[in-house]
Amino acid sequence: MVVCGPAAGAIGVVGQAVQRLHLSPQQLLSLRDVLGGVERGVRVEASGEGLFVLRDPVSMAYVGEFSVGVSADGALKIDRVSGPATLDTSQVLVLPIRLNPKSWAQIRAALAGSQVLETDPANPQPPALPENRIAVLKLIDSKASGPISQTRAIFLRDGSGVMWTIHAPQTSGAGTPPAPIRISERYFSAVKSDGTHAWRDNVVEIASGAALVLSELEAHACPESGPCNTRRPAAAADGFHFIRWQHQLIAAVPPSLLAQLAPAPAPDEAAPVGAEPPSQTPAAPTGSLPPAEGGDLPAGNPPENAAGH
Repeated sequence: MVVCGPAAGAIGVVGQAVQRLHLSPQQLLSLRDVLGGVERGVRVEASGEGLFVLRDPVSMAYVGEFSVGVSADGALKIDRVSGPATLDTSQVLVLPIRLNPKSWAQIRAALAGSQVLETDPANPQPPALPENRIAVLKLIDSKASGPISQTRAIFLRDGSGVMWTIHAPQTSGAGTPPAPIRISERYFSAVKSDGTHAWRDNVVEIASGAALVLSELEAHACPESGPCNTRRPAAAADGFHFIRWQHQLIAAVPPSLLAQLAPAPAPDEAAPVGAEPPSQTPAAPTGSLPPAEGGDLPAGNPPENAAGH
């Protein structure tokens, strides 16, 4: 269960919406990771099917919103924005991150065994990973300013999935070059459990600053459904960060979810003395691609947490 908002009414509304989605335990943990900070210091209001508006609890000013839903094939989709903008999920942007075959090979190796890479028996070719699309934003005011962070995440029943994040910093003043936006993609392997702990074997992130402003991306919107043939905006081509973390422990998993993920180990199957669970601290990155091995975005630091904020 995901709990959001300080008011009991809001908690009930969000909880009921999540229950109606019939998510797997792995998807519930993934949803918690993406929305984990929503409940701190905001009021949550239901605003349509699966859409929730976030407001300042004192002034009631709008501070963001998020939506949750499940596709026909059981995939969980989460859209979230923080800042002076609303979501327009009827349109999407294709983010200007392009990877070469070597980069894709590393991602596929990290996600091996996850549903996100399941192959159709009738088609021996590896499936294409989800295209890097994110919902279009609309500013709440033509003069609105301030940082905007936006996330779209898709998680399959085993907890594997992809998350895309854009962070646009404070609007620059007149005559000042705009600060670059931050773009990242994260790929998650399946959630695993031994009945005591839950973890992912691998998380891979591609992140960069881009010499673009949000309005330049928004100018290339296309419909949510169907192909997106619009031209992608150009970005500087001096590389990006490609980082892989291994054995990511999922902290504070409720006992009820642990019980659903895997039965508790039998006494004769207990871990040997001195064995340690997967580390909660990210292991050192296993590789960082130089600019020539990646796409067409400049280098930068990865986001500070799973949602990129």
